[in-house]
Amino acid sequence: MQDSPILIIGKNAKTGLRVEQRLQALGYSTRGVSRSTSPAFDWEDPSSWRAALEGTQSAYVTFYPDLAIPSAEQTIGDFVALAKDVG
Repeated sequence: MQDSPILIIGKNAKTGLRVEQRLQALGYSTRGVSRSTSPAFDWEDPSSWRAALEGTQSAYVTFYPDLAIPSAEQTIGDFVALAKDVG
């Protein structure tokens, strides 16, 4: 098992909730985040991303509002760059 928690972005969404529950049932440590958690995670507030990523090495990512929006590619790219920087 890995020591660092798996980041679950969108823990209150249908798939995020199910993925987190399944991983925990398998014995994995998770850190589920959303706009209402501590630390909070908000796709529209990049300053919230670092705290959510700290100490994690993998993530299950759901994107809000939708990957089809024009800014999605840039936003996901920025998140991936930060995730690589954080470790």
